[in-house]
Amino acid sequence: MKKSIQKHLSIDLNLKIVLFSLGSLRVIKKYAKHSERMMKMDQHRDYKYDILKEIKERWSPRAFSEEKLSAEDIEAVFDAARFAQSCFNEQPWRYLVATEEDELELLRGVLNEKNRLWAKKAPVLFLVLAHKKFAYNGKPNPYNKFDAGTSWGFLSLEATKRGLVTHGMAGFDKEAARQKLDIPEDYDIIAAVAMGKLGCKDDLPLEEFKEKEHPDSRKPLEEIKLRLGHFKKS
Repeated sequence: MKKSIQKHLSIDLNLKIVLFSLGSLRVIKKYAKHSERMMKMDQHRDYKYDILKEIKERWSPRAFSEEKLSAEDIEAVFDAARFAQSCFNEQPWRYLVATEEDELELLRGVLNEKNRLWAKKAPVLFLVLAHKKFAYNGKPNPYNKFDAGTSWGFLSLEATKRGLVTHGMAGFDKEAARQKLDIPEDYDIIAAVAMGKLGCKDDLPLEEFKEKEHPDSRKPLEEIKLRLGHFKKS
């Protein structure tokens, strides 16, 4: 009887080892593809100068892991956003952030159909807002969106530094968001953003998403840095 029990325990242990090994092998293969994809990122971008590492590594994937983010990482990326420069130091940016399932479901509901397909896995969704008026005199602030964009840029680089990825979205219903979240009219609703850890390309629901799952190329420096007389008629 004792030998029989030992035999069954041995078989059970060996089976668990085999199953664990097979599971580990699948995980290794899955993330080997992920690592290979990351190594090929530079094929899509040409870096002429030694710029910040986070600028080189930042891009906007659609494949997100469902892994929850630490409270520290979430707080830190928004803390980085605080330190952006702004006109008259107005700091007009505001971020409406969803991390709990009921909040996430609400924000998913204002995304367009295709964005909802991939963004549903992101553990953090948020809206970028900008107050329309200067606090010190109540007059319209024509630079509010420019400043909010600078703040969001700081946020995205801090996220990259922490091993996170972000993807900004224009494809969402601003009016639905305003109504559902009671956002006052004196705030511009600029963008929706998904944030989390990078997932695997093969898990994306559509082939068109998989085909686009790489950093986009950039225009050459000569096309964006222009001489003062560039627009003068000859």
